[in-house]
Amino acid sequence: MMPPMNVTVVLFDIDGTLLDMRGAGRAAFVRALESVFGWRDDIRYINFSGNTDLNVLQRIMEHHGRSLTDEDCRRFFAQFPLELACAAREAELILYPGVRALLESLTLDASVVLGLVTGNIESCARIKLQQFDLHHHFVLGAFGDEHADRNDIARLAMQRVEKSLRPGQKVSAVFLVGDTPFDIAAAKSIGATAIAVATGKFTTAALLAAGADVALADLSDTAGVKALLKRA
Repeated sequence: MMPPMNVTVVLFDIDGTLLDMRGAGRAAFVRALESVFGWRDDIRYINFSGNTDLNVLQRIMEHHGRSLTDEDCRRFFAQFPLELACAAREAELILYPGVRALLESLTLDASVVLGLVTGNIESCARIKLQQFDLHHHFVLGAFGDEHADRNDIARLAMQRVEKSLRPGQKVSAVFLVGDTPFDIAAAKSIGATAIAVATGKFTTAALLAAGADVALADLSDTAGVKALLKRA
């Protein structure tokens, strides 16, 4: 069977969009900071919503009067996933309405490529998705240890999409699904349609005001979301 020539790319954020780790990510960051640097820091000054792990680590290092080095990154991002795996076992995690059904339906569509644009480092993204057996739906992505800026992460994801295409294939439409204004900005940076969901900290009104092309309460209407993708 020949692969479809026109490909629709749907890129997803993770936290606040697909699932809620119920504070496990922040707890893991705190534990990793103490394990690697010996700092007891509750990092209450950090807002994780729409942020990236690399940017968070840079801000924390600045708070402690240090410049972030490659060795700091290597050590911290090796320890962080170990702490996250432990924290996830202790938390009551939430999968948002409609997520599983939507991803399963899109995965069955040969003309759709599913990817990630997330502030998580790749190993932590996988841990989070594995909590609900969602990791196998995504064939590519770009992550929060590769760039501190989410727009750059989105651009990297699209570079990987282009490299993954088979001869004769072309991208006909790109969507980015997220829950914050940062996701909307990332969508605009790659010319994607921004589908925002109000499952995070922002209302549909706030997301529309931030420039979302579409704002949904959640992803529970599988047929409705797929219809949005087909209209592009």
